[in-house]
Amino acid sequence: MFKGKKYPSGFFAVLLVFLVGTALFINIRGLQHNFLFADEAIYYSMTQSLARDGDLEYTRKDLVRYFQDLGSEPAGIFLKKGKNDKIFFAKAFAYPLFAAPFVRIFGINGFFVFHALMFFGLLVLGYAFLERHNKPSLSLAAPATFFLASVAYVYFFWISPDFFNLFLVFCVLFLCLYKHTSEEDKDGRPAGRLRRFLLSDASDFTAVFLAGIAIFSKPPNIALLGPIVLHTLIKKRWLKALLIVFICLVTSGLFWLVNHTVTGDWNYQGGNRKEFFGPYPLEKENLTFDSITKNVAVMTSEGYAKKHLLPLNLVFPNLFYYFFGRFTGIVWYFFPALLALILFFAGGRKRPYQWFLLIALAGEILIYLILMPDNYGGGGGALANRYFLNIFPFFFFLPAPQRRTKELAVCWLAAALLIGPILANPLRHSHYPATHAKKLPFKLFPVELTLSNNFPTNTNPKARVELGPGDSKGRYHFLDDNFHPRHDMEPGIWTRGPHTAEVVLKTYFPVKKIVFHLHNNPRLRNTITVKFQGEKKKVVLGSKQNAELTFTPKKGFRMGKWIHLYTFKIRAEKGSIPYFEDKKSDERRYLGVRFYPELFREE
Repeated sequence: MFKGKKYPSGFFAVLLVFLVGTALFINIRGLQHNFLFADEAIYYSMTQSLARDGDLEYTRKDLVRYFQDLGSEPAGIFLKKGKNDKIFFAKAFAYPLFAAPFVRIFGINGFFVFHALMFFGLLVLGYAFLERHNKPSLSLAAPATFFLASVAYVYFFWISPDFFNLFLVFCVLFLCLYKHTSEEDKDGRPAGRLRRFLLSDASDFTAVFLAGIAIFSKPPNIALLGPIVLHTLIKKRWLKALLIVFICLVTSGLFWLVNHTVTGDWNYQGGNRKEFFGPYPLEKENLTFDSITKNVAVMTSEGYAKKHLLPLNLVFPNLFYYFFGRFTGIVWYFFPALLALILFFAGGRKRPYQWFLLIALAGEILIYLILMPDNYGGGGGALANRYFLNIFPFFFFLPAPQRRTKELAVCWLAAALLIGPILANPLRHSHYPATHAKKLPFKLFPVELTLSNNFPTNTNPKARVELGPGDSKGRYHFLDDNFHPRHDMEPGIWTRGPHTAEVVLKTYFPVKKIVFHLHNNPRLRNTITVKFQGEKKKVVLGSKQNAELTFTPKKGFRMGKWIHLYTFKIRAEKGSIPYFEDKKSDERRYLGVRFYPELFREE
């Protein structure tokens, strides 16, 4: 498959040793602070159960093992009651199944050994796809840039199926597309056994076998079938097209069948499914799946369409957010994908497979936007758009296989300007996924109002504040750290010094009028600025003086029947720390302006 040059093979050998060596000896517990949350907690537990017990049943032994391994509780673990009243882990078991052998051999580091081998495979396959059309150095650098100059690299460190899904999708596309860019009869190179496989129908059948696993792991990956089937149909190979669909559906169906056989339910997210944040079933004899009512969320997918589907008119703002949103926009977090899209449209004559890829990736994006309009990014604990990792590989193959050095340089420049801090400290930003978005340049980008229930800032409970006593029902979502947590003994919330607090106000009714009640810090002649829904008003206050600013809002952003969202910013020109200015004061906070809104409903 390589051109006989020695240094790519030597490079890959050194790279493999580096990746596996790092994975084997990295201190995962230290990097994770002995804490996993939600998806990582469940997939860690599932994999350990498969590796140690050979099953998917949740037992007290699994809980004890988790505490022994990490010294903490599995906060946010998904469980369901299944066959014979047993409790089972309630996520897709594809990733745990493939990771389990490595965890069995290498312990917790087995997760990263598995990820290291997948990352190595991505680079090798990317090189193999490009090496016929580029210099070896470019063929090596291009796939490395594609993954490392985006937040896809961060998910290497997540104990979750996101990187696994990316790897599966990339393998599927490589296996089915390699032959379409091959010009074997022009270069006269003899075809070895591996190359003959890649040029044969067998590679397509292997691809759809892997696609079946990817679909089980993440059902929207059904879009993978599109390019393979369409390219087969335009060649009028009807039987092959039927075989492709059959193999894919049978493979995926077998995984669903195993899930049904083991748990008694086809759908791993259906049935009696809950998310536990502690206490946990079987932790004590009196704690059962049904008896625990504290810190529990019902998380079944049954009735999903009725409960979660929102009007289709949200597709259009979400499409904008999908590319340009502050927390999920692929332009900022996956710039190589944007560049690939530009190169595709700016390029010359397109091959059919390129158009099929475009249709497939557009279709999968729409699946997420339509079926998960308020959670297309993967939840509040996600960094950027983790579901996009299932679509990201399409963009590697979308443009023509020729690559240029300046294209890679542009990707790294964009990464340096936009996501440099994330790439420099991926685990820190994984634990605190809103950290980067509280500073420039991300403060300039639009906020995804459709994702208000899943803002990454929500991982800080103090940033979600119910409106205080006497206020109408609603909630603040603070988008930065320029506020002080509410004090029970005072109304409203203080901003932090002379810094602008940016807030999304959520109400469950349309607002006719809003009055901001303001209280200044001890500073004299302090200018207070409030910008509500684009309308800006100011007032100059004396020391500890009160004031009111009234706004008649434009129509807020509406989610479903009940949720109305309004944005505002508030800032005091001068800040004060009373402790250093008043001998009698014990107030050590850096105060700006205290505010609370009084909301008036529409009649």
